[in-house]
Amino acid sequence: GPAKYKQMRKGIKLLILLIGMSCEQKEEVRDYLIHVPELITLSGKWVSTDTVDMEPSIRNFQGQATLNRDLTSISWLAAAPYTGGYHTGTMRVNGKTPICKLFKWEAHQALRKTEIDSISIQSATRMVPDKHLILWEVIFKNESKRVQELVVEQDQIGFVSKFGGEWQWWYPYPKLDGSTTTRDDETENIRDHLGQGITSKEALVTELINGKPTQTKKVATWPSDMEIMEAEKFITEERKDGFLTRDTSSAAMTAFQNFVPTNERRKFQAGGTSFWNFSLKPGASKIVRFAMAFGDDREAIDHLLDFGQRGFVEEWDQVETVWNDRWYELFKRDNNILSGTFPILETDDERLKKVYYKGPLTMLYLMHTNLPQHEKVFLTGGPRWGASITFFWDITEWATLWAVVDPEMMKEHLTSWIGIDPSSHYGQDNFGGSGVGNGYSANYWALFQMIRSYVTVSGDMDYLDQIVKDKTVLQHLEAYATNWKRISIYGQNGAQDEVYKLADFGDDEWNLLECVPTYKHIVPSFNAGYIWMMRETAELLELRGEALKAAEMKTEAEEMVGRLLQLYAGNGVWNSLYPNGEKIEVRHCLDFMFLGRYIPDDIPEDIKKDMMDFVYRELITDHWMRAQSLQDVAAEDSDRADHGPLGAFDGWPAGTMDALVQLGFPQKSMDFYHSITPVTEEGIWAQAHELWGDSKLKKNAAVRIAKRGWHNRESSAGIAMSQVVLKNFFGFYPSVDGAVIQKNEGWHMEGKLYHVKYKGEYYTLSSSDKGIQMIKE
Repeated sequence: GPAKYKQMRKGIKLLILLIGMSCEQKEEVRDYLIHVPELITLSGKWVSTDTVDMEPSIRNFQGQATLNRDLTSISWLAAAPYTGGYHTGTMRVNGKTPICKLFKWEAHQALRKTEIDSISIQSATRMVPDKHLILWEVIFKNESKRVQELVVEQDQIGFVSKFGGEWQWWYPYPKLDGSTTTRDDETENIRDHLGQGITSKEALVTELINGKPTQTKKVATWPSDMEIMEAEKFITEERKDGFLTRDTSSAAMTAFQNFVPTNERRKFQAGGTSFWNFSLKPGASKIVRFAMAFGDDREAIDHLLDFGQRGFVEEWDQVETVWNDRWYELFKRDNNILSGTFPILETDDERLKKVYYKGPLTMLYLMHTNLPQHEKVFLTGGPRWGASITFFWDITEWATLWAVVDPEMMKEHLTSWIGIDPSSHYGQDNFGGSGVGNGYSANYWALFQMIRSYVTVSGDMDYLDQIVKDKTVLQHLEAYATNWKRISIYGQNGAQDEVYKLADFGDDEWNLLECVPTYKHIVPSFNAGYIWMMRETAELLELRGEALKAAEMKTEAEEMVGRLLQLYAGNGVWNSLYPNGEKIEVRHCLDFMFLGRYIPDDIPEDIKKDMMDFVYRELITDHWMRAQSLQDVAAEDSDRADHGPLGAFDGWPAGTMDALVQLGFPQKSMDFYHSITPVTEEGIWAQAHELWGDSKLKKNAAVRIAKRGWHNRESSAGIAMSQVVLKNFFGFYPSVDGAVIQKNEGWHMEGKLYHVKYKGEYYTLSSSDKGIQMIKE
């Protein structure tokens, strides 16, 4: 645990001191890991459940699940090819289901705490790394001055099935009447009413209809816990101090085992109930421990639950040890997880450090190693959605950093992704292997940016000549960069004006920002992306001696800039252009981000000033930002925490910081970076953080991880916050022509980044008043 690491670090520091005193060495002895925070210090804080929208999760590099608001059950268990339905069973104390009052997320476990009848209860739930095994420890303490008699009942429900085939963002899971991929509010209603004995209510019900969340008002009903436990889809038998449940429609089996002897057990179809009776003197405590294993082989499940000589406590402690070991491994050169290294940040700036190190923790937390398409993947989200999916858009948000951290993995993934049609799919199912979901307007830019990042950072220019799907990688890049021509509607009725020689993304907002109904057709953001892609492709063609073709592309890009600037609406915001000359003003961060990041030198100074005024006046808040201005004409119709006016996708603050630097305002970017530090206290990066509470319309809005709108608890795009340090504050952004550091004129920060892998060698980046130095290690 942490004590072991503190001791180890003290020992290393002492050893360094002794070596320095005892001999004169030319080479400095360093323990770079002393700059890496201990994993436990990056945990979330205890958070009151009445302020939490999204409950904490647990993961183990193979599976994931979400805690519920009782003390023990979990839901949305997914570890391909297995998923769980409803929940794993609640606990009752003297006939009542204790409801959680406090949550705390840690990388290796999630904690719940409450008090009922002067009995304090704290539970911890851990997933054992790399195993289909979940452990629970529940501590009861008598806070009263009298002896208390407790009857503790724990339902242990084995509602797990096994699924093959292709998985989508909405992965399959079992229900009473079989299996489904349809997403509705049934499981969420069960989760919201655990222990309340309520099984129906009139409500706005959200259902996935034609791939889109749709709300209708109706009487929602859901099964009771007893109906779930009596599901005929399962058969249960008793096993050694527990239960074994078999799914009759798949090979899945689930077993529970108690590690504190029970007083009684009752068997049902889909599991059973275990009972403990005990007497607690004032101030006394009692611990209940149990485990759940699942798979398709009885012997293997028995083996998982047989801890042998080491016992439950050692298995329990080992979970934290493995997480600590893998955490530190990320930052070592020649480590056994990555083909590169996550750069180590040395700085006295504690706020900078706190936000930066949430990136590698998010990356480690989303790492899965049991999905058949790749040896290792960084999932985009989870646990409720996307248990096997990687989105191109999310992972490209930290493309430069990924190329530093794991270039071999990146190349292997990109080679696979090039074979997926970006006009049809937004990502890959790492379980079944195929493309998933609908086409996204972002895909061409996302794939282009990743490939460009890989070749410029790794130096593997030969990759451009590799044949993938009958074309060289460079030819694919050309196709991505010129895709705007294929989707332009120039020349059609209502689009004869020259300004229509831009990319038109169609009239389905779902392919772009999903919830912003006005952001469609010709939008500025991704057109700026295409201008950048054309210019970057021209640079690559010049390297190949294709000067004429390169010059043509550069000319086309210049002409696109002129057309794009015609979409300026004034006051720092931009128009979307529809057919027949109709313009709709859209006050969204995406235009600021993309124009600022990709064509900053083409924006006239007066427009730059207006854009800066807009982003601070209407988007950036005290501790987060709005994706969309409250003053946008479609604000009321766009209320989703990631892309609407009451929050932002976790990639947007990082993209905004990047744009601020490219526009020449690095100190403003750093100030914004500092201001989001409190957001890290709930856990790691999420799909979105929302602005909520009485102050949600104000600058001082409270911020939390969002669940409403079917959001994910964690998501990979926020790793881009760490890329801001590498790319923007240290200037590491290799260009096609070989320039590595892009300097921030007249500004610097104090600090070092160790182990930055560039062209197969490791470098230290040192930033001081002397500028940025790049020193080979």
